[in-house]
Amino acid sequence: MRKTKDILIFIFALIVISVFGYGVFLYFYTQKKYAEIPENKIELVSELQSEINLNSNLVEFLDNPIDLLAFKNKKGMEFTTNVTSGTKYYHQPKIKDSIFYVYYYPDFKKESIKIDQFVVFKHGENKHTYEDQTETLIEFRIFNPDSDLEKADLYGLTKTELESEFGTDYLTLDNGIAYSNKNKVLIIELNNSKVKSFRYIKLNTENIDQELIRLIVE
Repeated sequence: MRKTKDILIFIFALIVISVFGYGVFLYFYTQKKYAEIPENKIELVSELQSEINLNSNLVEFLDNPIDLLAFKNKKGMEFTTNVTSGTKYYHQPKIKDSIFYVYYYPDFKKESIKIDQFVVFKHGENKHTYEDQTETLIEFRIFNPDSDLEKADLYGLTKTELESEFGTDYLTLDNGIAYSNKNKVLIIELNNSKVKSFRYIKLNTENIDQELIRLIVE
C-alpha cells in the first residue's frame, strides 16, 4: 500500500515538474520569437493600425483632395501665376532643376477679398506650362465657395458636418481645427462653427502637432 502511494506521489511530482518546465519553455520561446520581429515590421503594423483607426473619408481626402488638372481645365484662363520659393515645411522631392509655382484664382463674385491659390511642385521640360500633367500639388488655400472644387468645396460647412464626414480625430486650434494623416494636413478656420477658410498642405514631416500648425498659420 505504501509502495503504491509513493508511486502516485512520484507520478504527481513528475506531472508538476513537467507542467512547470513547459511553462518556462513557452515563456522564453515567446520572448525569443517576439525579439526576432524586425522593428520596421512593428512600426508598419503600428502605422497600419493608426490609419485604420482614422476615418476612411479623411484618409482618402488627404491622399487625393482634388483632381487638379480637371479643376484647371474648368477655370480656363481665369488665373494668374507666379514662381514662388516655397516654405521650409513644404514637401520637396529631391529633383534637380525643380521649382514651385503658385496659381491664383480670383473670386469674381467677391465672396472674399482674399484670392484662392494653389502651390505646385514642377520639374522637367513642361515645368513652365500651365498644362503640365506631371506637377505635384503641395498646397491650396481656399477663401471662397467654389463648386469647381467638387469634394474639396468645404467652404460654409458646419463643424458638425465636418465631423460627420471626417471624424473627430483632429487638433483643436484657437479659431479652428486641423486634420492630418502621415505628412498631409488640412487646416480649417472656423467662424461661428462654420468653415471660413481652409488650407491643405503636403509637408516634409509626419510629426504634425499644434506647435507646427501654429508656425504654419502665423
